[in-house]
Amino acid sequence: MKAPIKLGIRQLVEFSCRSGDLGYDAGPSASALEGIQTHQKIQKRYRNEALAEAPVKLETCIDGYEIELSGRVDLLFADETPPRVEEIKTVYSFMNGLSTAYDEPHWAQAKCYAVVYAMEHQLDEIAVSLNYVNLFNQREHRQTRVFPRLELEAFLQTVLQRYIDWYHLVSKQRERMINSARLLEFPFEDFRAQQHRFAASVYRSIKQNHRLLAEAPTGSGKTISTLFPSVKAIGEDIADQIIYLSAKTSGQNEARKAIEAMIDKGLQASYLIVQAKAKCCSCVHDETEIEESGKCSRTLGFYDRLPAAREALFRKGKLGGEVIKLVADEHHLCPFELSLQMLPWMDIVVCDLNYIFDPLVQLSYFKSDRKRKVLLIDEMHNLVDRARQMYSASLSRSQIKLALKNNYSVTMVRAINSIGNALDRCTRQQSDAETICNEVPATLTRAISRFGEQQGLELFGNKRISAQTLEFGKAIFRFQCIGNLYGDHHRTIAARPVAQREIRLLCLNAFEYLQQIYPLFKAVCGFSATLSPSDYFLQALGLDEKCQSLKLASSFPPDRLQVNICSYVDTRYRQRDHYISQICATIERCYAARPGNYLVFFSSYAFMQKVHDYFELHHAEIDTMVQTRAESDQQRVDFLSHYFDRTNTLGFAIMGGVFAEGIDYLGSALIGTIIVGVGMPQANIQQQLIRQDFDAMQLNGFDFAYRFPGLTRVQQSAGRVIRSDTDYGVIILLDQRFKQADYQQHFPRHWQTRDCPDCDSLEQSLNQFWSRVDGKY
Repeated sequence: MKAPIKLGIRQLVEFSCRSGDLGYDAGPSASALEGIQTHQKIQKRYRNEALAEAPVKLETCIDGYEIELSGRVDLLFADETPPRVEEIKTVYSFMNGLSTAYDEPHWAQAKCYAVVYAMEHQLDEIAVSLNYVNLFNQREHRQTRVFPRLELEAFLQTVLQRYIDWYHLVSKQRERMINSARLLEFPFEDFRAQQHRFAASVYRSIKQNHRLLAEAPTGSGKTISTLFPSVKAIGEDIADQIIYLSAKTSGQNEARKAIEAMIDKGLQASYLIVQAKAKCCSCVHDETEIEESGKCSRTLGFYDRLPAAREALFRKGKLGGEVIKLVADEHHLCPFELSLQMLPWMDIVVCDLNYIFDPLVQLSYFKSDRKRKVLLIDEMHNLVDRARQMYSASLSRSQIKLALKNNYSVTMVRAINSIGNALDRCTRQQSDAETICNEVPATLTRAISRFGEQQGLELFGNKRISAQTLEFGKAIFRFQCIGNLYGDHHRTIAARPVAQREIRLLCLNAFEYLQQIYPLFKAVCGFSATLSPSDYFLQALGLDEKCQSLKLASSFPPDRLQVNICSYVDTRYRQRDHYISQICATIERCYAARPGNYLVFFSSYAFMQKVHDYFELHHAEIDTMVQTRAESDQQRVDFLSHYFDRTNTLGFAIMGGVFAEGIDYLGSALIGTIIVGVGMPQANIQQQLIRQDFDAMQLNGFDFAYRFPGLTRVQQSAGRVIRSDTDYGVIILLDQRFKQADYQQHFPRHWQTRDCPDCDSLEQSLNQFWSRVDGKY
């Protein structure tokens, strides 16, 4: 028996009736709140004549599917003859009229509400009106038409049939997924030690609708240990869709490999890898795609060509970036927007954290869809800092200067300059270089609002807007949205110097915002090798005491790893330059004890460069590589190739950077990491404010703002060494503070540290370790 389909009228229309161009929705347009407020004002205006939010409902059957169609009418004028259904739409302006393409989906939605009401009340005809309301002055522009009920019934039948044809295709795939998932066995020869326990915990958390925070050492197979039980949950019909988040491309690639491994074992799953717009859209780098209007040609007529492309992708099932680009090119569509259209229909979605957590990038699908979604978050420790960034915003003089370049509109220039003047007024009279307050400057808010109104008018009127102004509009929109979300854990920092004049809305702790996201999912599992201490991560990630915690021991023999603490080095800021020669001597002794591939990690680019320059001068016989601040993708590939293609590379890199997380340096690709310093974030005004915020919550501000984030970076960097059952290597910790109990109590349990008071004792310890390795393995 086919399950009944509960379908909202708006959902039906968005799928079956959209046509025309892809709208511009990344700038300072009408917010949801502004739209709601305008709706409410108009509804109140007619409260004596019409019923607001009138519910309508229809039960029907098409192709054997029982359908329950429902929605709420903005305004119902039931006493008129014939009765009239009105749909309210907020717009910036009525200038140049309203295009047919703009009208069509709005008319479709209003007609669906009208026919359902007419069928409920057995009306022969019904009036339908679209009421376009100016967002700024609430003036109305109403269009009204009268339809026979039979005409509307035929229209609804066509719209529903279009949806049911697609739903049938999706249902068949759903059946294949469930049946194959139920029969699926673990895709590898056997579970590693601790892996079965991990997978079982994930499955239980899904079954019981719980949240799980799992700490599992590097190399323990976290990706398959979370994806496999989630797939089995779909097979048992206790979940519908898996959303896998990873902040790095390497993590997304690992997820894809795990999914493909299950497919090779018989799983009939569809999956989608969502790539960033900057990586997949040609218009970002190729101006030939841009029309005179300033719009990308692939967005013009987007919804007219979408159905064919959507079906082509769905039938392919395995949607990596290359497949999406191929179909997008074939139908001349934006590959990024096309990939987002596939979100509701795929069994597994792999994407970045921001599509779930960033208030501006967050996809509405995750809020509105009713599927039982499982959220898996790889490298969960990254979410602490990422969430702070997502709920912060800034506005600077340099952004304003760039926005004024190549601007085609006098009115837009005035609007941008008004923001600059407001910024100057906010910063000019302060006595200090930086001042701090706990509110958003009102003068700046007003200027930003005026800019938003003007850009909305320009966009609505199809006027040409420069790329620089559009980018500035995105920054303004973020500033405006974060201003609306501004709370107790925000601070405003104003910088006075003219060249660097800037206002920052800084989020100190994003836990309250994260707490609002988790309930959108049936179950949430965050996992990483570094989620200790758990009290810190539970608080910073917005997880309460009901969240289940899991800590797994290393699955690899402890004698394959040696951890040495070099307590003769002090890397505190005022002391570290005095120890450069000893740091370099230590690096050379490590390399000499067993030549091979090593990574030397630092928390500062500046200090790393100093050490590298000294090392290169005194140890020129050893080839080195250095991570740079703004490396391209190709430079990163070249850096890593030295580790996978050679056996004598000494690399200098940054803790918490791209080479310190999410990369499997298997076997001889890496035999040692040398970690210089305790990894603390730089002491600046931002970190001091974060510390004060934690202190105000009766927590240890120094630990939460400095020590624990540093430890996370250290452990992530150290975790690159042992990645498989056959790996062996050394971790060298260079700083006297690593001997303190405040650090050692949070070390991984499988670390067996040895203190080395000087270079000679380190050399002796390393020689003993490598002799044992040579004797055993």
